[in-house]
Amino acid sequence: MTFTKTEDLVKLKNFKVFIYGAGKNANYLYRFLKLHNIEVVGFLVSNMNGNPEFLFELPVIEIKDFREDKGYFILSSITPNSNSYITVFNYIFENKLRNVFFVSFKLMAKIRQELQFIKIKDVFQKGNYYISTNTPVETHYNILVLTEQNKYEYHWRFRSVMVEEQNVRSILELFPQKTILEEYEDLYGCYHNLHSLSVNNTISSKSISVYMAQSHVDKGRAGYSLPQWIIPIQVGAALTELKICDIRDNAGENISAKNAIYSECTALYWMWKNAPKTDYIGLCHYRRHFDMSENDLIRLIDSDIDVLVTTPTFVNETIRSFFIGFVPWADEYYLLKAIETIHPEYLPEAKIFLNSRLFPPCNLSIMKYELFQKYMKYVFSITFEIESYYDELHFYRNDRYMGYLIECLLGIFLMHHKEELKIAYTDMLFYS
Repeated sequence: MTFTKTEDLVKLKNFKVFIYGAGKNANYLYRFLKLHNIEVVGFLVSNMNGNPEFLFELPVIEIKDFREDKGYFILSSITPNSNSYITVFNYIFENKLRNVFFVSFKLMAKIRQELQFIKIKDVFQKGNYYISTNTPVETHYNILVLTEQNKYEYHWRFRSVMVEEQNVRSILELFPQKTILEEYEDLYGCYHNLHSLSVNNTISSKSISVYMAQSHVDKGRAGYSLPQWIIPIQVGAALTELKICDIRDNAGENISAKNAIYSECTALYWMWKNAPKTDYIGLCHYRRHFDMSENDLIRLIDSDIDVLVTTPTFVNETIRSFFIGFVPWADEYYLLKAIETIHPEYLPEAKIFLNSRLFPPCNLSIMKYELFQKYMKYVFSITFEIESYYDELHFYRNDRYMGYLIECLLGIFLMHHKEELKIAYTDMLFYS
């Protein structure tokens, strides 16, 4: 039998439980069962090679030495989709073990997520810091909030796994000298929370257009309607005969055919070259939107905001280390080389950015039109230079690497111009 719900596990309260396995999943399973007051009396393993004699001060027992007792269950930490599942199943069958239950992959993921969130709250819910449960972020992400005495809120987005992987025990380990706000404002200037800006009730004459990137391979939108100021645009339209939007990025001057490496940024190029002029112009994704109301649009305009981006992402390493998980180190090398060649004035900030821990994520932004034009010239002059380096090597990609590099270029751009720009932030709404 395979358990698929946490309620199933809670039913084991009146039994002694042995956990099969002594690895990471067994660790998670033990902590979860202990949290729900379920008695674990030991761990079972196929053999002792590489395994400890005790785990959480409980015995680790080799199957051949296991003596059955009444009123027990064996809960396997090896899930049915694991590579070792068949081997483990055969071993359990050959040794005639009884009362064995498996935990599904989805349930194990849910257990890990619950335990991570408990640890995250323990780490971050200190002083003026707390974790928001109201913002719909991606799975395995959370929003960290810093509240000042006047109740002004500052938000940061971070991956839950960061706390587990880095073995973080206290927020003081993350910010021993400066608060996260001080660290952020050193890099990007004053943090303006869009929702905290003043708003007049007058109707503005200024116009705004936010394009929403959507591909023919994306899952359909569900559960939300689009406001008037959001305009769907099909990205990668040159790569398919399917037409899912009235506006497509293969019309006019475009790089639609490069969508495999530029991802949503083929929409940025189309907007730069073809979009009708409006006072503000921006980009969101079909699943990632700005947390904005009609009043927030007025706030944006009344407060003379130059750039709106979504809640900054915090990584507990460096951005260089973080992005290595998405792109090879050669991309960083060519990014810096292209900046030094095309826009050397941005090179100091580029180096600071890569060694920092905070950045505006996912290429979501709304800018004043003239600033957007300047930003686009900067971005694509650098990316085309990077492309030329790979072309010389006859090295061709289809792994969205340029989308990630442009994510870096946005942070570098904002960092370089922080003294002259008024940058505002709002949460990113994520639709699963």
